[in-house]
Amino acid sequence: MQIIGSFFVLPFALQDITSLAPHPWAVLSGVLLGVVNAFATLTLYKGFEVGRLSIVSPIASSCPVVSIILAVLFLGESLTEPRLLGISLAIVGVILVSIQRGRVGTSERVSRGTIYAVIYLGLGGLLFFALKPVSTALGVFLPVLIMRWVSNLVLAVTFLAWKTKTKSPTPGAFWFVFFVALFDTFANVMYVLGVTVGTVSIVSTMGGMFSAVTVLLAWVVLKEKLLRHQILGFAAITAGVCVLGIFG
Repeated sequence: MQIIGSFFVLPFALQDITSLAPHPWAVLSGVLLGVVNAFATLTLYKGFEVGRLSIVSPIASSCPVVSIILAVLFLGESLTEPRLLGISLAIVGVILVSIQRGRVGTSERVSRGTIYAVIYLGLGGLLFFALKPVSTALGVFLPVLIMRWVSNLVLAVTFLAWKTKTKSPTPGAFWFVFFVALFDTFANVMYVLGVTVGTVSIVSTMGGMFSAVTVLLAWVVLKEKLLRHQILGFAAITAGVCVLGIFG
């Protein structure tokens, strides 16, 4: 996904290539964010592997809380009462939607998954926040490209170090990854564009709703049953988005 996404964004990033020389700090920051992005992705997937989805997903989807705190402290963003209400409703709604019903596993399994989820909470929140100053200096596409290239290197080294056993990919799997990479890259570009022209507090809250979209698609496409607290969560998200749309 990272490799294919790099090729998608490369033609658009070339038009901003002149922004690199005047802003070396932004280039270095983009490189560091690429490392953060790679480890955030790994910790999230590892959390899903060894933990329970009902615990890992709500914690991970709360990462906008970290980015909002950082934006208020370091970017001077203000949180008016209506804006704070909308953000709170949206985040609580995402957490409710992300909680799945399932049998409780062993304490070790829960603990390991929670640790990875908390790590992603910090890394994802930092990433959502730090993209604002970098994109302001380098534009929308260059930060995404730099992050993808650096993530490729980090993930390649990690893959070789773990010596993971893999199966040969089928043509169907390749095309699946191809289209997922297209959507993933488009989502990254849209988020960077959002924080470039808007506030981190609102855009990161909207970006953190990916978990709710996943659950909604599972209900529509896979005919999975929505639990009562998930329906309540969607209602909270709708109310939060309306408040942000009116007062944000």
